[in-house]
Amino acid sequence: MSAGLEIRDPIHGFIHRDLKEKKIVDSKVFQRLRRLKQLAMASLVYPGAVHTRFDHSLGAFHVARQASTKLLPNSSADQELVRLAALLHDIGHGPFSHVSEPILKEFCKIELDLKKYQIHEIISSRIILENSELLQILGENQCQEIVSLLEGKLGDSLLKDIISGPLDVDKQDYLLRDSYFCGVQYGVYDPNRLLDALTVHQAADDERYLAISGGGVNSVEQFVLAKYYMSAQVYFHKIRLITDSMIGRGIALGIKEDKIPWLKDLYAYDGSPEHLREYLDWHDEKLVLEILSNRTPDGYAKRIFTRLADRNLLKRIFSVKENRFENPALRLSIFDNFDKFRGPLEDLVSATFGYEKELVIANLVNFKPATRTESEIMVLGPKPVGFREESVLFSSVDEAIKEQRIEIYAPAIYDDRDNRRKRERDFHEQIFEMIIKLANPQTALPLGPG
Repeated sequence: MSAGLEIRDPIHGFIHRDLKEKKIVDSKVFQRLRRLKQLAMASLVYPGAVHTRFDHSLGAFHVARQASTKLLPNSSADQELVRLAALLHDIGHGPFSHVSEPILKEFCKIELDLKKYQIHEIISSRIILENSELLQILGENQCQEIVSLLEGKLGDSLLKDIISGPLDVDKQDYLLRDSYFCGVQYGVYDPNRLLDALTVHQAADDERYLAISGGGVNSVEQFVLAKYYMSAQVYFHKIRLITDSMIGRGIALGIKEDKIPWLKDLYAYDGSPEHLREYLDWHDEKLVLEILSNRTPDGYAKRIFTRLADRNLLKRIFSVKENRFENPALRLSIFDNFDKFRGPLEDLVSATFGYEKELVIANLVNFKPATRTESEIMVLGPKPVGFREESVLFSSVDEAIKEQRIEIYAPAIYDDRDNRRKRERDFHEQIFEMIIKLANPQTALPLGPG
């Protein structure tokens, strides 16, 4: 390996690149990822969590090299395709990454297949296909192959599983990386043992799928537990949920109420080359600095982002799990139709407790996985069986991951600990009844088991 092609990484040690891969990493469009934090404002609760999409993309690329070398030993072309897809999989993220997704969706100007793809994935594809730097380095044909793989249209399920599946290289990197930079041990698993367990399942229809060897069940269980604990303790940490919600509310109000033109233009995705060029100029720091600058008029966006900058956060005044609603029909009505009464619920809370309605945020916290789960992985042995059947703990963890709850954030102020406890009891009782009446105005049901 030539000098200058290695990168020292705190998670994986040395990450090796060839000349083509180095050119991609050195490109302006890829260097922009240095200014997109991996976990938005999670550093307000985990001070070390300042790592970026740049770091993570390199880590996913490294894991992709290891996995493709083992699983695709007879095809250097497929190995390279997997590496490049992993390297570029996050290239389309906007400021604050996943936090921006609902806002891009709300203000999008064109019709998109948002049931199948997230907007940042659609933007990633467009960047890969249209960015002049990437086209010059990779050529049109390879850019199209990368996009086909990222969109799941390549036709080879094995390659797709490596890039986007229950045990994909994305998760294999971010669990270890997020755990390391947050200073916790929740996401730690044995990456070498997991790599050893990965194998190829040749199905009856000759399709290839990512699978695990019979002796690899425990290593996958460790991976599943790491994902669960990171979700429960980091990704869905109370402060992380509050800051994400405040970012989203601040940007949305900046567009709808403050009428900030550049903010509206940034999030009003229209598929044009002009929008793409503008989009690629923005990142976390620029967005915050611009909102807080004298050039931006006073309004909701500036107020909320000033709160974030000063760590003057909203408080969680209410949290309830779905199993607290005993009536199954009512529970289904509440959680399947939450978007319909989110606004009315916020209005009721603000009117009842005297908070400014724009600073009251109702949030549906949903642990349900958006993609295929580990239960679909085949465990190879004398007879291939599903991971769920082989694992002694998967079912219980899988059920816990699917937990949903409703939370309310507001600018509450407490005099002391006793006052806080009393007010939290009042918040809970009254808001619980509000939710029931909004979901079913004719019925008032008692609390379920605590």
